[in-house]
Amino acid sequence: MRPIDKQQSVPPPEPADWQELFDEQQTIESHAPYYNYTGNIVLPVGDKRKYRLFRLPNNIRVVCISDPDVKQSAVSLAVNVGSSADPSEFQGMAHALEHLLFMGTAKYPDARDFETYLTSHGGYTNASTTSTITYYRFAVNNRGLAGALDRFAQFFIAPLLDANCVARELNAIESEFRSNVQNDAQRRSHIMRATCCSGHPYSQFMGGNYASLQTSAEQMGVQLRDRMAEFFAAHYSADVMNLVIVGGSQDGATLDELVEWSVNMFSPVMNRNVVRMAIPSHPLCEQKLGTLVRYQTLGNAHDITLTFALPHTSHLYCSAPEQYVKDLLAYGGLGSLQACLKQLGWIASMSVNSSPPNINSPRLLKIKFSATPAGFMQYDKLVAYVFAYLRAIRAQGVQEWYFRELQAMAQMSFFYGEPMYPITVAVNIACQMCNVYLRPEHVVSGTQLLYEFDRDQIEAILALLNPENYRLFLGAREFPDSAWLSEVDPHFGVRFGEAKLPSELTSEAELSLVTLDCADQLYFPEPNKYITQHIATTEPNNTALDCDVQQAPLLLERNRQFELWTRQFSHGALPRGSISMFVETMAVHTTSRGQVLGELLVRVLNDRLAKELYAAEMAGIKHKLLFSEHRLCISVIGVQEKMALVLLEILNELRNLVVTNDEFTLHLDQARRVAEYMQISSPRLQASWQQYYLRATPRWHHMDWAAELNNVAAADLQEFVSEAFSQVYVAMLVVGQVSDREAMCILDQSLAALAPHSPIPSVLYSQVRAVSICPGTYVQRIITDNAANSDNSINCTIYTPTPTRGTGDYRSKAMLSLIAHIMAIPFFDQLRTQEQLGYMVNCSWIANNSGGASGLQLCIQGSSNPEYMCLRVEKFLVDFTPRLESMSECEFQANIAARVTANLELPRKIVKATNQVWQKIQDGNYDFEYTRELNAQLESLTRADMLEFWHTYVNPLCASAELTRVVVQVWSAGAAELAPGMRSAEVMAEYPLPTIALHLCLTQIGADELLLSDVGRFVATSGMPSDPNLDSGVEIDADGPRLTVAEYQRRLAALYKAVVLETAAAEQMLGKPSAEVERICALIADDQAQLCTALQMALESDQFTSSLLTSQPAILCGHKTATTLMQTFSGTWIISDYLAFKREQPLCAPAIPVIQLQAKYSSRPSIL
Repeated sequence: MRPIDKQQSVPPPEPADWQELFDEQQTIESHAPYYNYTGNIVLPVGDKRKYRLFRLPNNIRVVCISDPDVKQSAVSLAVNVGSSADPSEFQGMAHALEHLLFMGTAKYPDARDFETYLTSHGGYTNASTTSTITYYRFAVNNRGLAGALDRFAQFFIAPLLDANCVARELNAIESEFRSNVQNDAQRRSHIMRATCCSGHPYSQFMGGNYASLQTSAEQMGVQLRDRMAEFFAAHYSADVMNLVIVGGSQDGATLDELVEWSVNMFSPVMNRNVVRMAIPSHPLCEQKLGTLVRYQTLGNAHDITLTFALPHTSHLYCSAPEQYVKDLLAYGGLGSLQACLKQLGWIASMSVNSSPPNINSPRLLKIKFSATPAGFMQYDKLVAYVFAYLRAIRAQGVQEWYFRELQAMAQMSFFYGEPMYPITVAVNIACQMCNVYLRPEHVVSGTQLLYEFDRDQIEAILALLNPENYRLFLGAREFPDSAWLSEVDPHFGVRFGEAKLPSELTSEAELSLVTLDCADQLYFPEPNKYITQHIATTEPNNTALDCDVQQAPLLLERNRQFELWTRQFSHGALPRGSISMFVETMAVHTTSRGQVLGELLVRVLNDRLAKELYAAEMAGIKHKLLFSEHRLCISVIGVQEKMALVLLEILNELRNLVVTNDEFTLHLDQARRVAEYMQISSPRLQASWQQYYLRATPRWHHMDWAAELNNVAAADLQEFVSEAFSQVYVAMLVVGQVSDREAMCILDQSLAALAPHSPIPSVLYSQVRAVSICPGTYVQRIITDNAANSDNSINCTIYTPTPTRGTGDYRSKAMLSLIAHIMAIPFFDQLRTQEQLGYMVNCSWIANNSGGASGLQLCIQGSSNPEYMCLRVEKFLVDFTPRLESMSECEFQANIAARVTANLELPRKIVKATNQVWQKIQDGNYDFEYTRELNAQLESLTRADMLEFWHTYVNPLCASAELTRVVVQVWSAGAAELAPGMRSAEVMAEYPLPTIALHLCLTQIGADELLLSDVGRFVATSGMPSDPNLDSGVEIDADGPRLTVAEYQRRLAALYKAVVLETAAAEQMLGKPSAEVERICALIADDQAQLCTALQMALESDQFTSSLLTSQPAILCGHKTATTLMQTFSGTWIISDYLAFKREQPLCAPAIPVIQLQAKYSSRPSIL
């Protein structure tokens, strides 16, 4: 095969043959025709799943898989079209169609029918759009698969593409876009595409937004829905679709039934004879090579990325020459580029990636560095080191032994690896079939295997990684010269600038002079000692059947210094296992300083271990270190033969660690940057973190330990390392095919490596304690430091009572899991799809297993103000009550069954088998019967039980004195600046929340002349409603004549006009332009806007009695009258200091075992 050329636009071979070995057959029941593949598919060794590959008469490629072990089926359909096919005048079209496609079909016209069906059968759905592929997927319990498949097929046969849903989904796309704008990774990706060759499909605005779609349509005078229908007709054709169905055969369908369903349901999809999408030209034309792009980041990051132009290589998946090169570049062991740059203190991390192998287009290979300030300042030298390493690789020549190592590791992973989850299998196979060169026999193995060694192709790829064939990206928040950022991206608003690379960075000769002194530091990897040499002869690929989801681990030994647990997990011809351990130390428990030192220790350790253990990572043995509160937690997972060796490497490095000033300074700076980035991370994450901090003590906010970073030195960390592990308590869990003797030997070796002086004295031992939050409603307001962020967020957690000590509180958890399951789709539909409060809308439940209360968690992130979000959540809970009350017994039992089935899903991976029991050991409750007890409670619930629970703890209008809610609001800097008074407890104490929310909505549209006092008087003097379920335009009662909400909108607009004129006259100024005033008045009068809803809520507020909606002050009582908590007009408590809040709440008792801890061995048998 001739070497590839970077100018080569179309690869030489023809696409794979999908005709020759496909014989016509008929389904068993309906005798419908299809074309079955008669060749041999490459499969994992001893795979118990059954496969069938075939083509439908309309040319959809189908893979059906029958799995005897899964309780949840999965389906994915990939269409070989993506954002690169967007019309230039409608960028984001493919993404918009992905959103709209599921909004009803001719057979099932209800836009929510599919999601409602999936929810009632324990399932979910999602979709994604890439450059050349759009893929849809769903999961559902086995019994619900047939109904879900029928509904799913209709989306590709007769979608409604309902015009009434277009505006709604465009708002969702706009919310998604606004979220991406605040993400540095998304901004970087966009700039890399936008600065490619002008007019190339890759350079288009990939996701789109309201302006690129709807505004563009309005300017052209066309209906966007019509253009979306045209796009569907042009690109959604059966011959560019791949369907994968993974069904469970235990309580579901046989393989023949899966084939029957797919043939009958998907054969009606129209074949429009569309050519599978391919992009022949390269996004990096000659003019773009040799360029330097600088761009501004939001966070204090320093990113350096080299992007190389590679040709079309999808047809080379069997030899995968890129994989050989990428593995060498990403290698982190001794002699590697990564190790060398870290040693110099120039980078914190490095990654190498390229275009996915199933994309039929020329490719880009990217080497990305997260640089330190010192490395960023010397980016030219860093680039020189990259090319020095490439020269060292080329000088060594292509090494077949290295390829064979990569091949062996790939074979172990595929042939003897852990089975993937059904949804992952379905998506992977559906997407990799989009590669037109993929041969039918490789439909399952795809690019997971390296089939053949091709020296010439590897050399050709290496030759293209030269100084004349790349472009350089530099990303930072600040640059020395602002003139370098002379352009602004029209979509993301990123400031950037593009220039030619200096000649010294494009000349091999000049680059080689810079790095003459590093020749001995960069060299080829040594053979990997961690690759297993022994494959067991036990039955291969045994999956979860060998590990009961409810199986408890075995306690082998327990004393004052350690406890040792094992859990048997038989999993295939290549035994896999895990070791999880925590080392309890009092050195970090009581202060944020201890947490800081623990975090720095983990950072230094990870950096030290990277060189030695990178080879272990490549061989499939992964490790993880973290300091969690007062414990150093270590986990090793992978091939059982070598995992103990990796653990000992970690512990020996820990006890022999000597911290240098240089590495301490490097990691201290990185820790500061992490803390800073946490402050500007997404509002949703900040709200979630704050809830986490409020739930237990001692638990430190990231800003608390960020402040401590200024008070520690290298000597402090060295002292910490020396003293922290002198008194310890160790817990260990060993999972896999291990004997008692082997597990005890691993523990002995670990204790010997740690060499503790003594156990922790019982009088010093303490646990993290859950906070027992007193009944009431609490609100904490946070303002994000990210000036570029325009989103706000709320996290409302509704808690159940603190459980009795030593019990699992299974009934409350069963109730919460059921309610969250029933409510998830309606909550998402109402607040995201219907009301467009934000792109991120989520309903879930949290199980506090550390002795504290569990809760229902409701989260939103979007542009709406936080007060308005809170009120809409409250209103949703009120309006959801009738739906629960009218639920049929059949529907209720279906939801119960869906939850029980989901809980019994068998662990397919060693990590899940480990986590199921390790978390219970860490919590200290040892509740290994949790799943069994939870399901028993679920199966005993009645509708009456659910309604009683709902009205007692959740329903705002009926909740008892036990109602406990904690609301964290994260305000964007812009929203906080618009309404600074809204953050004061005094304002909250004077006005009801609906009035405040209305004022904030007015402020957001620009009506800032209206003061809160103006809005308060307007609401107070307006008529009272007679119907709390009032809709806009429906008449309401007042003390005077009957008025409509529309009339109140007109009155509010008139009030605004009057205030504007009055303000201008008082200040003797012209005031706002009349056109702007009329625009704002039109927004006030818009009956579809959030402001209209806010006005309704303000007018209705006296109809509610909840702490958020009521206009009646609550009675002060108990300890909460303390000055650190202030009460609002409606009785809500304002949290101004989270530590003070936790001090004033009682604490839950420490977790205690719910079982009797009886060790198998009371005295140690000889292990010699």
